[in-house]
Amino acid sequence: MDRLKGRRLPSSLPRLFLGFVAFSLAGSLLSRVTHLDPGPIASVTSLLTIASGIAATFSEYVRRVPSPGARLALALSLGAGAEVVGLATGFPFGRYAYTGVWWPSVSIPSGPFPFPLPFAWLMMAGAAVLSLPPLKSTSPVLRAVAGGLLAAVIDLVMEPVLTGPLDYWRWLEHGPLPGGAPMANFAGWWATGCLAGLILVAKAPQLDPRRPRWVIVGFLTLIVGLGLIA
Repeated sequence: MDRLKGRRLPSSLPRLFLGFVAFSLAGSLLSRVTHLDPGPIASVTSLLTIASGIAATFSEYVRRVPSPGARLALALSLGAGAEVVGLATGFPFGRYAYTGVWWPSVSIPSGPFPFPLPFAWLMMAGAAVLSLPPLKSTSPVLRAVAGGLLAAVIDLVMEPVLTGPLDYWRWLEHGPLPGGAPMANFAGWWATGCLAGLILVAKAPQLDPRRPRWVIVGFLTLIVGLGLIA
């Protein structure tokens, strides 16, 4: 029975993450119904959700993979760097701008830049590649390509909510994808997700994919739920 429960139920860190997801959705629904401003509670909960999601995604990773700190720092820098370059040049995601709504934001030459953004990106890119089935014959490159594709597909779900009711960013050149995103955004997410995946899984042992899968499930539940509430 204990083994059966272990297969069906998330462990403590994913449960913490899912708890913050549930709290966020309940708070958003309450705010919608009562028209009360949640104030800083919403922003603090968002930060805690991302932090717990990262912990759930990489808890086993940091224990078993060689040089985990360097890998995570490099992947995080990749995501942050791609966003800074993207805001300034439109490459690789297309032309867009952050609104400053996503708290806390810092000012860079191209406009406001959400501080939690690279961490949220690392959570999703890492969860995407680490959630793939544990096939021993799968090469790191193939896993990275598949993980990047999964991250890009998840972004298709995010775009209408984060550019719509949450108003975190706006596309300056509208495209055909959900939320008005251009095709370059899908390609950019795939490419950066592939690079991050390769950094994370190259010469790394196969890990249990269940925790990252719970992070993906919880994150998609949060995004879809916020979209429905709004």
